[in-house]
Amino acid sequence: MPILTVYGVPESMSADLPMMTKSLINNIAGIKELNLMPSEISVFYPRDLMQEGLGEEIIVFVDGLFDKPERTEAVRKELAETVAKNILMFIQGTNLVECLIRPFKPDQGFCSISNI
Repeated sequence: MPILTVYGVPESMSADLPMMTKSLINNIAGIKELNLMPSEISVFYPRDLMQEGLGEEIIVFVDGLFDKPERTEAVRKELAETVAKNILMFIQGTNLVECLIRPFKPDQGFCSISNI
């Protein structure tokens, strides 16, 4: 299950975050090679203590994406571009959006527990 952490979002965007989140999740789930359901994707927007310049640079880290044969370098690049373009649609005046897909190796320590 991929986890997106989006840094640099200005607080003035808070009313638009639900719509941006839904768009991000649906566009990611639309990449068929990822084979993800929308419910498997999480998006977080940590509050930034540095208020000056928020929104000028947006950095997104994607963690927790299990390695599978169909998730090739090209598919990971498509994911990064999809995320970056989606952010650009919602946050006007952004000078830079970077999306980094971080390696995830569950055999080095992973657990998932659900009460559902």
